[in-house]
Amino acid sequence: ATALHDVLVAERVLSDLMERVLIPGLSTTETILNWFRSETKRNGDGMVISSSVSSALEHVNLPPREGRSIGQVTNTNGKGWVIYHGCTIDCKSGALALGRKEYDIFNDNNQNDVVDKDVESGKFRLKPVELSNEEWEAMRHMNRSIVLEGQVEGHVSQFQGGGKGRKRPRGGNDGRAYNSNGKNSKGNDYNKSDAILNDRKAQPNRLPKDHSWRVNEWKKFETFIKNHPPFNVVIDGANVGYFQQNFGGAPKHVDYRQIDWLVRHLLEQPSSENYHIMLFLHERHFSPKLLPRWAYSIIDTWEGNCAPYDRLTLCRTPGGMNDDWFWMQAALLRGGQKDSPSVLAITNDEMRDHHFQMLAQGSFLRWKERHQVHFDFGQYDKFLRRR
Repeated sequence: ATALHDVLVAERVLSDLMERVLIPGLSTTETILNWFRSETKRNGDGMVISSSVSSALEHVNLPPREGRSIGQVTNTNGKGWVIYHGCTIDCKSGALALGRKEYDIFNDNNQNDVVDKDVESGKFRLKPVELSNEEWEAMRHMNRSIVLEGQVEGHVSQFQGGGKGRKRPRGGNDGRAYNSNGKNSKGNDYNKSDAILNDRKAQPNRLPKDHSWRVNEWKKFETFIKNHPPFNVVIDGANVGYFQQNFGGAPKHVDYRQIDWLVRHLLEQPSSENYHIMLFLHERHFSPKLLPRWAYSIIDTWEGNCAPYDRLTLCRTPGGMNDDWFWMQAALLRGGQKDSPSVLAITNDEMRDHHFQMLAQGSFLRWKERHQVHFDFGQYDKFLRRR
């Protein structure tokens, strides 16, 4: 693109790079700079770029662009581009604090100094890139495909990513227990049993040999989420419950108190009066063989109507399915809708397997950056009786 000054190729390559790569390598960065240096030289010589010049893109068939264009990559004002090095970004406002101009760096031996006149914070500001309705729907579809098909169509790798080994085909009896009986523990006007397993004493049935149960369970879950009143937060319960629990002699079950501490912290915030929280836990965490006696009262509190837990919905995800799929799909289904609040996902899971398989990686990273909330626990507070 630089050698032939093919504007359309440069715009397409830079746009695709922006979607797929968070931080380009040194050689890639130098290649990008060479494009704008050549632009500066051409414009400086008084050469005006014509949009009628034939492009290589007119002779090849490329897949549709995943995201949006990076914007104009040519400057026809005859002045070319000014290239700054060592810029910083205010992540809240998007304002750029400009560093050294490139010709100053090349002509000045003292390269580490910043020229005050070039530091113009706020002169340039990055524009926010919103997730389009198409991007939201693409992420929902891809997560749904990972659940039901085992992979996203077009993802050629045989591995899941995130250190989770090879992909496992959907279907077949893996010998694990599954039960779809439930009850509506809070008596709300939506049916919790459509997607939540609430009867911890029910005898499980064996998984059927085909994977139709998985499709049916997923459809019930998506219907349940769509019919549920608006919620603001989804919690990856297992990730919270297993946090810092890898010490010697640690119990096999999650730390139910730790999960409850986080739930109470969120529900008792002064600004959370209108919040509703969805807590996701796999059904194995409610097995009588695993659940300690002292945790029964905590579970009953989660399912009760006493404030502030009346603004909590406990979602027990079914056996034979990854609980991560459920809280992520809940956040994606209700996120991006004009009539629903923005949904935050509380987890320290970096979702590397999903990122690895998602073809719209730029959209997924953008969603993850804006909607994931990491957590930690401080010292035990005797007054609050929790960390």
